[in-house]
Amino acid sequence: MGLASLVGTGCKEHIGDACGNSTDCSVTGVRQCALAQPGGYCTVFSCDADTCPEGACVEWRFIPSRTAETWCMKTCGNSGDCGRFEYSCVLPNDITTTGAFDPNLPADERVARVIDLDSGRAESKICVALTPGSPQPAALTQPGFDGGL
Repeated sequence: MGLASLVGTGCKEHIGDACGNSTDCSVTGVRQCALAQPGGYCTVFSCDADTCPEGACVEWRFIPSRTAETWCMKTCGNSGDCGRFEYSCVLPNDITTTGAFDPNLPADERVARVIDLDSGRAESKICVALTPGSPQPAALTQPGFDGGL
């Protein structure tokens, strides 16, 4: 495959893009494809605070700390920003241990948090695949929501 054909295919190199393998996310290996996510999810595994090339660094399963993982996640203002119907735009603090959405989740039951120090990123919502059948954020149930399609 020549360089011209690579340019023509439009490499998907953004955090949160769909992918089938890691080269879909980055030919240099900077981003990887999380295949366990619906449709794949371009990310950077093991990010540190304020190191994501875009989006936010999210720490998952941080209690106890030995189980924690960090991923760069796409940030959003609403679910239409996620660009994929399987993904919802939620605050990490509202994600339960089962992957459902709960806006009233007690602090000791939270499973995810943004660890960035930059205030713009630290308070961001992220694009995440919620457990099928779980309650959805109100923005998803309002009439006229098109899921970004």
